Amino acid sequence: MRDTDDILRRIANNEATEEEMRMADEYLQNLSQRLSSQIDDWEKKEVGSGSHQPRRVWLRTALAAAASLLLLFSVALWFGHPDDTTAAMTQKDSFDNPEEAAAEAEQALLKFSEVINKATCYNTK
Repeated sequence: MRDTDDILRRIANNEATEEEMRMADEYLQNLSQRLSSQIDDWEKKEVGSGSHQPRRVWLRTALAAAASLLLLFSVALWFGHPDDTTAAMTQKDSFDNPEEAAAEAEQALLKFSEVINKATCYNTK
């Protein structure tokens, strides 16, 4: 965890190498998958038990908020880097075509929306 903190700190200070950027991206994707899996497991347990305790709802809400903040922080770090440090990455930082940029932004927002909706849908049940 300390290595991850150091890498994220270097990313925030624009001192990270491309390898560290890749490692941070993999870590954040893995974290997102683990959170999604954990939320699915909680839902299965809740449906199976038939109980709906307020503490669990609060915990899920707090976890969803933390995951959202983590996602926003990682996106802010990703877009905050100059082009020369991310030139080798597969994603593009800028687009020449406004329609292409709008489509890419829409895809990112849809993915973010899915994660938020999945995490917060438990409060409406």
